[in-house]
Amino acid sequence: MNTIDLPLNKHTGLKKMAKSTDYIFTMPPDEKLLNHLGTLHAGALFILAEATSGEFLLEEFKTVVNKVVPVVRKAEIKFSKPANGIVYSKADYVNSDREEALLELESRKRTNIKVKVDLYNTSRERVFSSVFCWFIIMN
Repeated sequence: MNTIDLPLNKHTGLKKMAKSTDYIFTMPPDEKLLNHLGTLHAGALFILAEATSGEFLLEEFKTVVNKVVPVVRKAEIKFSKPANGIVYSKADYVNSDREEALLELESRKRTNIKVKVDLYNTSRERVFSSVFCWFIIMN
């Protein structure tokens, strides 16, 4: 699966960053993604964050990606400031790591993973923070 190829993600213009950076995706400024204040719409930022959490998991679990079904169960979000210009995304685990999650997946055939996603503006100021709770089951 390629996260960028999902129709909604294509619509927002997400771009994958080079692996040499700390960032996973960027969302370029686009008139169709703006809200009534002229800043990036909350929904567009949510799409970027959700795609980032999914891409993070795809990279972390590429050895079992064809054996599992991941589904977002819950998301907690906080908007810190209006987002203008290009927005960048980062992700990491919350209270766990790859090995721990793989062990649980192998033994129980399911696991819950929390992924923290932060979005940054061109000045590298955080504009959005979130935690996505993923339920992953092994086929």
